[in-house]
Amino acid sequence: MAYLTEFLHNPVTMTIAAGVFVLVLLTALVFGVLLARQRRSLEQLQDISNSLSHLQESFVRTNLNLESVANRLQNIESQYTEFSENYEHSKVELARLAEAMGGENQLTKAIDLARGGASAEEITLATGLGEDEASAIVKFHGSPKR
Repeated sequence: MAYLTEFLHNPVTMTIAAGVFVLVLLTALVFGVLLARQRRSLEQLQDISNSLSHLQESFVRTNLNLESVANRLQNIESQYTEFSENYEHSKVELARLAEAMGGENQLTKAIDLARGGASAEEITLATGLGEDEASAIVKFHGSPKR
C-alpha cells in the first residue's frame, strides 16, 4: 500500500495519469459527439425514409387515378362513337323523311292543281312530276268538266 501511495504522489506518475485521464475524457467526448451525430443522421435517414414512403403512396394513388381517368376516357370514347353512329343514322333517316315529305307535298300540290282544272303539262311544270304521273293525277283527280 505504501508503494501505491508513493507511486501516486510521484509527479511523473501524476502527469501520466492526468494525461491518460485527459485522453480517456477526450475519447469519451469524441465518442459522445459521434454518437450524437449518428443519432441525428439516423433521424434524418428515418425522415427521408418516411418522405419516400409518402412519395411512393402518392405515386400509387396518382397511378390509380390515372388508370381511372383512362377508363373514363375509354367509356366516353365508346359513347362518342355510339352517339356519332346514332347521329349519322338520324341524318339518313331525316333525309329519307324529308324526301318522302317533299314527294308527298308535290303530289298534294299536283292533286290540288288537277282539282282546280290544271292540265297535265301545267302540273308537270309546277311540280316537277313526270308527264305520266301528271296525266294520271288529272285523270283521277281532275275536274269532270274536261
